[in-house]
Amino acid sequence: MVREETLDPENWEEMKTLGKQMVEDMINYNQTLRDRPILKPKTKPILEYFKQPAPEQPLGPQKTYEEFIEHFLNNKGSLVSHPCAWAAVAGQGTPFGALADMWMSGCNAIVHSYDLATEVETQVISWIKQMLSYPNGSSGILGSGGSMANLIGLTVARNSKAGYDINGDGANQKLIFYGSTEVHSSVPRDLELIGIGNRNLRKILVDENFRISIPKLKESIEEDRSRGFTPICVVGNAGSTNVGAIDDLKALAELCKRDGLWFHVDGAFGSWAALTPKYKDLVSGQELSDSLAVDLHKWMYMPYGIGCTLVKNEDAHYHTFQSNPDYLHHEERVLSDYTFELSRPSRAFKAWMSIKEHGVGKYRRMIEKNIDQSHYFGKLVSENKNLELIAPVQLNVVCFRYIGKGLSEPDIDKLNMGIFQKLFEGGKFAVLPSVVGGKTVLRFCNTNHRTRNDDIDRFLAEILRIGEDLSV
Repeated sequence: MVREETLDPENWEEMKTLGKQMVEDMINYNQTLRDRPILKPKTKPILEYFKQPAPEQPLGPQKTYEEFIEHFLNNKGSLVSHPCAWAAVAGQGTPFGALADMWMSGCNAIVHSYDLATEVETQVISWIKQMLSYPNGSSGILGSGGSMANLIGLTVARNSKAGYDINGDGANQKLIFYGSTEVHSSVPRDLELIGIGNRNLRKILVDENFRISIPKLKESIEEDRSRGFTPICVVGNAGSTNVGAIDDLKALAELCKRDGLWFHVDGAFGSWAALTPKYKDLVSGQELSDSLAVDLHKWMYMPYGIGCTLVKNEDAHYHTFQSNPDYLHHEERVLSDYTFELSRPSRAFKAWMSIKEHGVGKYRRMIEKNIDQSHYFGKLVSENKNLELIAPVQLNVVCFRYIGKGLSEPDIDKLNMGIFQKLFEGGKFAVLPSVVGGKTVLRFCNTNHRTRNDDIDRFLAEILRIGEDLSV
């Protein structure tokens, strides 16, 4: 009898052995991150290898895994996982979180009304509302990250405040959104996707702390109304990406309530400061928002990618996305009624297992540690005559530059880009250059559960060494 083909292993015992080796290698990789370079250049042979066409004949699991080790893992830096990675606003993941992801794929869990994975996601959303003091009766949905979380919140805002059947008739060019000049790049991109257009996002100037100017926001709203436009939504920052600025969320909530506008908060990483007794007041007012976007792969340190949108008005959320064709008919509301994704993986397992593993209390301590460390580094910068702090340290972002002695502004900009390049080549520390107030800065952003204070001390010494060398 001819054996019919499947994609299951031909030898299950060999697959078990290989699986055990893969798990051991993955945990060893995480255990030795401190000894690995943050960045490794992409060599020409590696780039050529990844241009090969798809193989017609099978390599088998063992050979495929060996190629993964040789060509990918051995040539990969640990850009976001390393203890001294402070470039992107990124968490590092955890070994147990990675194992949770493995199980999610292993049982091929999908978020479907008949699958128990739905209950897991529902519970995780409930936990997020609890941790962020968001109203218990609100709705929520998990997605791939902050960009999608913003997209969902802004889409609900559009539909709720347009004043007509926007799903049926489409968006017009009169609907106006507002945010500060520090608003994340995903916001104008999301407005493009939902037919509003980035020109209908009014970017309001900020104050000396890089918070949206409430008086200028009021002026812009009044002016738009006088010109026949329809203001519908204000986006507040709970931790801007560039400088970590936090808008006056309570004042924005009051303004939006008074003027009948939707209040959306982009709290991709900063919202989680609400967990800490020491810093929770910084984001006070986000619980008053109509929608809130957060990431769990940033300051909850979970493997990529998982974010969440919370919406205060569940009916508004439901009616924005609900679609119930005959082949998907269901009597009760299900999670797919709250997002544009139909087929989607269960992202909740890594959150569920990670929160169970560590408990909320440990996350409180990790986040508070990161903020304390950032203020510590900001203090070191302020006390050093060769360095300049460019923006107030409000949360976990430190924007600074090396100024040296007697250098012009263009030379200082060039010097700091040179310092960044040397750090990049050294592979021991990772920060990014940015521009704040027209000045080129080095941007230290700490959402790293592996960072120690002595890492920050070594980083400062390296900055001073490179700066002195390049100045000479």
